[in-house]
Amino acid sequence: MPAIDAWFDEKTLLDMAPPDVFLRGASAAEHGSVQILEHDADHLRARVEDTEVLESEFWLSDGKLRWSCTCGAAEAHPCEHLVASALATWPGEAPSVE
Repeated sequence: MPAIDAWFDEKTLLDMAPPDVFLRGASAAEHGSVQILEHDADHLRARVEDTEVLESEFWLSDGKLRWSCTCGAAEAHPCEHLVASALATWPGEAPSVE
């Protein structure tokens, strides 16, 4: 089974999230709004500073990618905070909590 990072390439994220959501997430990641709290082969948890501080989370369950975000807008597809968190896993994009 592929690790969680296999889901975080640009094409896959664009397939999961509408283009406007992807662009807002990419902008947040680019502007340093994401801090990675936990990241391993099966799990990603991050803090995203928007108009408030939000927590987003991806995890693998039965080979499927699952997600949640405290913004409440991530039911049908990943929200911009989840997209930002995923993009922040790319090398050099976001600091991790030590």
